[in-house]
Amino acid sequence: MSKETDRNGTKSMWALVTALGLLVCIACNNDPTHVAYLDLLTTRSLRAGGELLRTSEVFAVDETWVAVTLESGEAITTDLELESRPVMTLAGCLVCSDGMENPQTATLGGTVDARNGRQIRFSIELDSGGGWWTHDVDLTRVANRKASLRFDPVIPEGCVVRLREATVRHWVKAPKPAESNPTQILLISVDTLRNDAVGAFGGNVDTPHLDRFAAQSEIWQRHYATASWTKPSHASMLTGFYPQTHRAVNLDHAMDPSVPTLAGRFRAAGFKTSALVFDCTWLSPRWGFAKGFDSYQITRWRAQRQMRSAVDWALDHRDRDFFYFLHTFEPHSDFNRLPYEAPGLTRKTLAERFGVTGFGCRLGVCASGFVNELHRGGLPLESNDAEILRYCYDEGVRYVDRAIGELFESLRTSGLWEQMLIVVTSDHGEAFGERGEFGHNSLHEEIVRVPLIIKWPNGDRAGENHGSPCSAVDLAPTLLNFAGLAAEELPGQDLRARLLEKAVFSGTLDRAVILGDEKGIFSAKFPAQAFNLAVDPGERTNLAAGDQNRTTVLREMLDEHRRQSRSLHRRFGSQRDNNEVVLSERERERLRAFGYLDSE
Repeated sequence: MSKETDRNGTKSMWALVTALGLLVCIACNNDPTHVAYLDLLTTRSLRAGGELLRTSEVFAVDETWVAVTLESGEAITTDLELESRPVMTLAGCLVCSDGMENPQTATLGGTVDARNGRQIRFSIELDSGGGWWTHDVDLTRVANRKASLRFDPVIPEGCVVRLREATVRHWVKAPKPAESNPTQILLISVDTLRNDAVGAFGGNVDTPHLDRFAAQSEIWQRHYATASWTKPSHASMLTGFYPQTHRAVNLDHAMDPSVPTLAGRFRAAGFKTSALVFDCTWLSPRWGFAKGFDSYQITRWRAQRQMRSAVDWALDHRDRDFFYFLHTFEPHSDFNRLPYEAPGLTRKTLAERFGVTGFGCRLGVCASGFVNELHRGGLPLESNDAEILRYCYDEGVRYVDRAIGELFESLRTSGLWEQMLIVVTSDHGEAFGERGEFGHNSLHEEIVRVPLIIKWPNGDRAGENHGSPCSAVDLAPTLLNFAGLAAEELPGQDLRARLLEKAVFSGTLDRAVILGDEKGIFSAKFPAQAFNLAVDPGERTNLAAGDQNRTTVLREMLDEHRRQSRSLHRRFGSQRDNNEVVLSERERERLRAFGYLDSE
């Protein structure tokens, strides 16, 4: 709960909405504008008692954020210089010592004083019930002014507020557009985004921003990841090769350092290349992902903050050919407190909605571990577990949708939108009880079938909707050919050819092949599976035993695919197995939290 009032006690929401509407109209009639951001944490401007507050990083399983720690009793201050339509975003959590039995509450109050005498006050009520909060403070009354900001936290003894974000965004005049038309590509990977979580793909989740984007773009309804988990799937996305070629297939193996990358090809052609990825361990440079990038930034920022940074980078390079890779961690299962997290999602809100208490922890197993132990059968499954998990996941999807919407709006207002090629896709999906599965541990449709949306410059191909299967390895030749670069040796195809019939493959140890509506899954751990997706989209009826000819054909296709992938590795990869990585204890701890490693 929160309250915002000015010095005179004015609190008219309708007046605020009207004022914001007028400002939008005014902005439309003036010179082009774009959103600029002032990060009060990274600029190290917050002070207490005249001393600079230091940011801290905590690498424990339950806390992996850059944050400023606030305690009760001492005011926190900084100076602001505001421009048009300013809004301050605050985010964080209330953390209390383990010995405190009852949930605790705190208040983060604050005041913004402008030089013209206007004042804005805000008060944010916090509780220790789990989850993280985010709150926007509208600063319209003090726009185009210099001001001072003061936080006055009231926090119980034994507790602290971890302030994970303190950002002021406002509108400024956009730089003059480039006279030329540079080639600019933005590739966005939304981690763990299943196909049916997006409205444009038939999903029931409210995703208005992605749906609007899809309507202005070309979409591929049957796009498949090359693996069911993050590392090999992203390696295929960023090289254009299947896992058997790039070799990032095991927990402790990086990409083969000799295999060319998409970023490296662009950089060799004179492009500026940059990446902003969430620190999920699997996308670390140690696995080879930084190869070819001029800058490769790993953060623990939530999606909204990542999107803002991407806009700033694009504006700084608006006159250049560039390739930018952006990876968000939401809506992946979280290693913090809840199995999946989003602003405003706490155990308290889940208790109010579903009548459960302490959801996400059972028998001492919490967050991502909770999801993985449900999958393994190590935790008892209760009747509404799948429903609540899917609700939490959907809230994460909604949050990412809002963040992406903010990114796209900033690109539109900055003048970059029309000229930019933008791709939104994912590395894998997630299961919520289908066939008793949870997480992403199989090659069934809800895990390997993910969205693919491509916005071409100047509205080209807008509204085209394809139903033929395609693969993540098709992205590299598509983007390279668009930029006028050769990609003949890659196994994928340029999607602009509007593929009608091709086999696509997925998996590392377990393997799957999809040809039209036919799908086969093969593993050393269980009997062969074969499905007709046209009549059985939920993969309920295994046809393998009753149709040996179908199974044999699919298996032979997989065997031939493996031979071709290994042949490509002999051509482009190193002749020695030199890509093994020794995991640090911190990395092992994080991977155990995500369920990739068994507890030791």
